[in-house]
Amino acid sequence: MSDAQITRLREEIATCTRLLVMQGIMDFSGHVSARIPGTDRVLIQPRDTSRAAITADDILVVDIDGKVLEGKGPAPAETALHTCVYRARPDALTVCHGHPTISTLFSVVDRPLLAVRNFAYRFADEVPIHPDTTHIRTDEQGRAMMQTLGTHGVCLLRAHGTVVVSRSMQELFMDCLDFEENARSLLYATALGALLPLNPEEVSALRASYGRSDYRAGKLWQHYIHKGRTVGVL
Repeated sequence: MSDAQITRLREEIATCTRLLVMQGIMDFSGHVSARIPGTDRVLIQPRDTSRAAITADDILVVDIDGKVLEGKGPAPAETALHTCVYRARPDALTVCHGHPTISTLFSVVDRPLLAVRNFAYRFADEVPIHPDTTHIRTDEQGRAMMQTLGTHGVCLLRAHGTVVVSRSMQELFMDCLDFEENARSLLYATALGALLPLNPEEVSALRASYGRSDYRAGKLWQHYIHKGRTVGVL
């Protein structure tokens, strides 16, 4: 990967992080990372830098063991959460760990996080919940989390937050927003009465329909970049 491409990836991490703060998916904590394609190196934000002010120049390079190779400041305490995903999932190119309020609530109630919005067909399979309520600081904890995540694109951490895994920064941002919005919609729908979540036939049809709209992640990304610039986030 060229230096220009790595610089672009740094910029995408910073942009994604700021936009997730704007949308309430991330707060003063949480982190976005990206694998440098073709390597065992990972780009990730520092532990202490404000997520609302992060820039491309702040981004660290760490190895697959979480050791800082480039950049200033310590890596996040939960860097193992990211590196263990990259070790176990060759398909994973981006990871987000955040603390979105609504979806996290579904990790502490006896109620599944069902798909009730059409874009949530991607989450129609049972959303796994990892039982460790503490921070994922060690490789042992990271490997245990991976047993829960498996091949899913997202899992909940009990009373803690989410882990979202994707193939690009734009898709990661879309998945983070869609997952929380579906949880919010489910919360509202449950209050209205008898729930009618997406059924398997609808999920199958939606998968085919959205498969013809592979531009959605880019469209959503551009919309929120413009929104972020308008309100001074970017």
